[in-house]
Amino acid sequence: MNLPPFLEKCVCSHDEALRAVVRSHSTIATGFATSEPHTFYQSLWGFIQAHDIHDLRIKQALFMAPHPLCVGDALAARDRLAGAARRLKHVPLLGRATARLGQVSRKLDGLRRLIAHYRELQARRITFSSPFLGPANNIVIPALPMLRVLYPEFAGRNVSRMGIMDMQSIHFPDAVESMGIDAEGKPLVDAFVLCMTPPDENGELSHGIASGANGEILERIIQQPVIDVVLYLNPGLPFTRGYGDAPNTVAVERLRGIAEAGRLRVVLDDGPLPCVPVGTFTSPSKIEQQIAEHIVNHIEENRQLTHGRAVQVGIGGTGVQAIRGLRQSSWRGRQYSEMLDPFTLELFEAGRIAGSHFIESDGRRTPLDGKLVCTFTMAEAGSDFYRRLDRNPAVVVASASRVVISEGFYGGLGINNILSVDFQGHVNSGGRDRNHFSGVGGGAMIFRGLANGGVGYLCLKSTHRTPEGKLRSSIFPFLPRGTPLSHVGPDLMGGRNGARLFLVTEHGLFRVSGRSQAEFIRGLISIAHPRFRKWLARQAWREFRVVC
Repeated sequence: MNLPPFLEKCVCSHDEALRAVVRSHSTIATGFATSEPHTFYQSLWGFIQAHDIHDLRIKQALFMAPHPLCVGDALAARDRLAGAARRLKHVPLLGRATARLGQVSRKLDGLRRLIAHYRELQARRITFSSPFLGPANNIVIPALPMLRVLYPEFAGRNVSRMGIMDMQSIHFPDAVESMGIDAEGKPLVDAFVLCMTPPDENGELSHGIASGANGEILERIIQQPVIDVVLYLNPGLPFTRGYGDAPNTVAVERLRGIAEAGRLRVVLDDGPLPCVPVGTFTSPSKIEQQIAEHIVNHIEENRQLTHGRAVQVGIGGTGVQAIRGLRQSSWRGRQYSEMLDPFTLELFEAGRIAGSHFIESDGRRTPLDGKLVCTFTMAEAGSDFYRRLDRNPAVVVASASRVVISEGFYGGLGINNILSVDFQGHVNSGGRDRNHFSGVGGGAMIFRGLANGGVGYLCLKSTHRTPEGKLRSSIFPFLPRGTPLSHVGPDLMGGRNGARLFLVTEHGLFRVSGRSQAEFIRGLISIAHPRFRKWLARQAWREFRVVC
């Protein structure tokens, strides 16, 4: 790795970097999701324990891997009856019963370890603050009778209600002034940790597979070097560029001021890149496939309405499956999205996507033929997707504040995922009951953009299971008390300039825009799970005197 002398002087070991910035009574911000510094987080918990760190605030909670910081040693849970189950496997009833008991014992051991970890986080006052949660730390402890007795202060809660996670309810493009440096230029953190590519032959470093808020936070630190920076240089990270005054690269010389101020540590990193597990995109569930088929069929049957628009897809398996299904359709159009997924790239490479656009700082929309625009990308483990992004001149990765804005999605074709909806048109995409589950992200900004002349699909699995295992409708008369809201009624039932907004479950699709409440309620019930339709119809009459 060829580094200029001033940067070479900043190179240190991973442990030295941790010693420099991980201190008690401090706050650290990092990249999140696919921009997370994997190597940093993989060993952070061990460092905290070894050095008795306490009162540490981490401004990130959307982890792509189950790091020990998130789950402790819960993944080391043991099946204490595994040996007995193997010995008894030829005894039909007894063998199966022993195997089931073994699975239960492993779950209980994992739960015990996880709660022990949460207790240590609480005791050390290690907290997280973020607009987003991920699967590694959104686990809800089931409120089962036995667990209420064993763990009364944890049952029915996840970290967002344990004093461990301090949720920030903000839209994705607003992250910089909530996560790094505020509107007055005051630092909100003591250190910033990020990953970039090594400098290329032109002396430029790239943020790689994701920009998000990283580029803007780093830019403000460059202008005002009062925050420590740990920079992991990973040669495996794809080199990507931004557009115009929204670059995804930094000239290495611009880091000189931070280095000379003694604020920069550089770690040479060869760790894995953040990605989703194998099968996330390529092995969808039956329900995800059914929802995707409804969307693709609707797009095909309404070509005059849907073809030629700029397609967008949000995080979640269902929306990505719809993009996958478009490969077998006749759809052609453009692209503009918060996330770039592998199947959108395939559509582009097949000549089905002609280009994208970008919103200039003065509000003008500039067409970008032959380009794809996003603020982050996401690959499935073991795929070649990231490799195909490396130095790909067609791919534009820019900051969330320049991409995830409503104007960018005017007239677009959006496919997004939600968790639940009610008769008032209240939509939840970020929580389950009182517990935060993920976050609003860019969803609300995108949907408000689509409501101006666009076509939008909200994907909803008609049922879900509670942490206690109860099957429940995802369509409610009223969302459960305390559920975080992502959209409100006017976001769904409104729309202008010919917008068409749809709600889709595995049981069908209906247009929600331009509806009265009674029409909206009847439409919801028509695509609800058949098991719950009679109950919903009774509630519609009881609460609103709507006959279904």
